Amino acid sequence: MTETIPDSDETRALRRRMVAALVNDGALTDDRWRRAFLAVPRHVLVPTYYQAGERIDGQTDPQRWLRLVYSDTTLITQRRPDAVTSSGTMPSLVAMMVQALELEDDHRVLQVATGTGYTAALLCERLGSAQVTSIDVDPDLTTAARDRLRRCGYTPTVITADGAHGYPEHAPYDRIIVTFAVTSIPPAWIDQTRAGGVILAPVFSGLAKLTVTGQGNAQGRFIGPGYFRRHRATPMAPPGGFSVTGEKQPRWPPRTTDLPSSVYYDNDFRFFLDMTIPGLAPGYREGDPHNLTISAPDGSHAQVTPEGNLTQSGPRRLWDDVETSHHTWRSLGAPPRERFGLTVTSQHQTIWLDTPTRAIIILPRRAHHRPVRHA
Repeated sequence: MTETIPDSDETRALRRRMVAALVNDGALTDDRWRRAFLAVPRHVLVPTYYQAGERIDGQTDPQRWLRLVYSDTTLITQRRPDAVTSSGTMPSLVAMMVQALELEDDHRVLQVATGTGYTAALLCERLGSAQVTSIDVDPDLTTAARDRLRRCGYTPTVITADGAHGYPEHAPYDRIIVTFAVTSIPPAWIDQTRAGGVILAPVFSGLAKLTVTGQGNAQGRFIGPGYFRRHRATPMAPPGGFSVTGEKQPRWPPRTTDLPSSVYYDNDFRFFLDMTIPGLAPGYREGDPHNLTISAPDGSHAQVTPEGNLTQSGPRRLWDDVETSHHTWRSLGAPPRERFGLTVTSQHQTIWLDTPTRAIIILPRRAHHRPVRHA
């Protein structure tokens, strides 16, 4: 285990500088949360991370390590050869999420995806450890986080289990905050939240804030971006749920496209695309992000060059589907994600535009695949 660097004048000064930057940028507006961010020693909870494949910690390069720990940066904190499996969320996004919870002093909170334990520590600082339960599927993460939290003076309940099932022993919760992405809200989260309570979770690539109305139902809006790693039911689950096949995939005739590869990086369209074609994984060639490749879980691939040359392979013409989604999004007025909302019932999950009566996508309640209907 990496040796803990104690809190010091230097780390406290770095923390004050980070918090001042968050306040100046408008990311941190609540004084109670400002005090919590000032109190929690992030470096104790993130003793090591990876940058460009290199492991950085307080023993090998202490100044570089501390500089990034106390910056507004997402840090890769656990990896395996085929995937990044855990990261420390950038502090500005953590600040936005915890403030969106609108906590009261007596609230009980379930934090799903313990990771480094930093968000759990902030919740403990704000509410007290007895009010906080944190859950993660990876025993390596929960063991390390439990120990580091204790060193910081926090003793929340930390559970090793699949976070999609929640933790009924401490239910009902006033708030559930989730830091992995799902395509469907698990029933357990709604069942374990009191009526009037709030679930804050990344759904596709948007952050959904839902109020539980009882009887398995919840409703709310997307309040901002939510680019998080996808849910893992086991520690060694394959990244993104992609299937591996040794079969030769069909290649579709090459053509040109009028839809530029840069459209993939439009945040508003990307949200709509993630809803209509879930599970896409991007890549690029020759160091050029606009020499784009995308892959789907069913083994379909598309490559679009900056000049608009298109090649596709696999069971379907993947870029054709992207073009269709883009046409639909444009026909709706190219809406940003904040105009969309989500209603969850025992039977369906409905994504709507502007008002719950304007359904755009309807999914079966437990589905994790392509939508069955586009309204």
